[in-house]
Amino acid sequence: MISVVLINYEYLIHNFQYAKKEICFMITRLKIIRALCLFLFLPLFGLNTVTIKVYHVFESFGTETQELKYSTIINYNKRGLITDSTIYSHDIPLSKKYVYITGEKEGLQLQRTYDKEVILSYRFEYDNLKRKTSTSLFDSNDSIYWKEYYKYDDNDYLYKLIRFDPNKAINPEMIEDVENGEMVWAEKYVYFEDGSGFEHRELYNNYCLTITSYDFDSLKTPIKRKEYFDPSVIFQTIYFHDANGNLTHETNSGYLGASLGSKTYEYDSYNRKTKETVYNEKGELKKTYNTVIDDENHVFYDYYSDSLVNFLAIKETRLDSKGRIFIEAILDGQDRLLEKNVFYYDEKERIVEVKKYDMIRKNVSEDYKVPIQVHTYEYD
Repeated sequence: MISVVLINYEYLIHNFQYAKKEICFMITRLKIIRALCLFLFLPLFGLNTVTIKVYHVFESFGTETQELKYSTIINYNKRGLITDSTIYSHDIPLSKKYVYITGEKEGLQLQRTYDKEVILSYRFEYDNLKRKTSTSLFDSNDSIYWKEYYKYDDNDYLYKLIRFDPNKAINPEMIEDVENGEMVWAEKYVYFEDGSGFEHRELYNNYCLTITSYDFDSLKTPIKRKEYFDPSVIFQTIYFHDANGNLTHETNSGYLGASLGSKTYEYDSYNRKTKETVYNEKGELKKTYNTVIDDENHVFYDYYSDSLVNFLAIKETRLDSKGRIFIEAILDGQDRLLEKNVFYYDEKERIVEVKKYDMIRKNVSEDYKVPIQVHTYEYD
């Protein structure tokens, strides 16, 4: 007889974890938060939508012109969580707007009168603890590109992300039946009849995407023997945290479980990230990101270097008196200014505009004032 144990972790979460999550959430908000990601990762209660517009700016004969190129509309539910996010292009080719007509009225005729078209759209799902459980990406025809799921440990920390292409998860032998309808994810342990070990199967929306086989040693300790990845899996990331909840290490696997490399992180006594080290699929050093924080002057520097410790770039971030990002500057390895971003906020301390300047364009003087891009944020 083969023993089967099916676990649905959605119902194994105890109520006390919700309170613990809220405390951790408040502590996290006290850290330095990247302003551009603020609305993506923190609930904005009372909002229905946030619209981000990207303008390309150019100057002709002394006149500054802003042309709308892209926009993103983000929708929220009553819980303050993002339900979907759609990216639009406003740069519509004439071939899509006009069609050539032959006959009596031969010539170009306006075919469609729209000012934007969908490029991509994201849709999000959450559990009852407001944790994001899945993200789906769709193209302009509403066909799915990929879907990814998130798993959390007993401390409420994200410990696994897996992305797969549902269009390729069609092997009927890998489809698992669930009597109670669709589930987000679950795990199944199948023990071998001879008692020598077991298989650990991970199910996502009724698809079994990974199978890990274990053998028992003489002390009945499970020893990992092999791991199977369904061909639909694009990549999987495993996260590790310390006692303070800081991400310390992550490993990435790609197609059929092949290594994509790993990253390690270090922090100071205030739990602020000070170093990120990137390794390739062979475990060799690839890049290093060091962060130096100047608390007195409200500035922090990110240094990017390669495996030979050659500086590739430096990002300097200046904060205003309220601890918000004010200016973000990108320099090359010779300290030459390449790009500068300036952030503006409203009375509710929300980002309303980001101006991006290209500092290496030809014939640009030091007092050049025209940005190349302007991002605006509208809150409804």
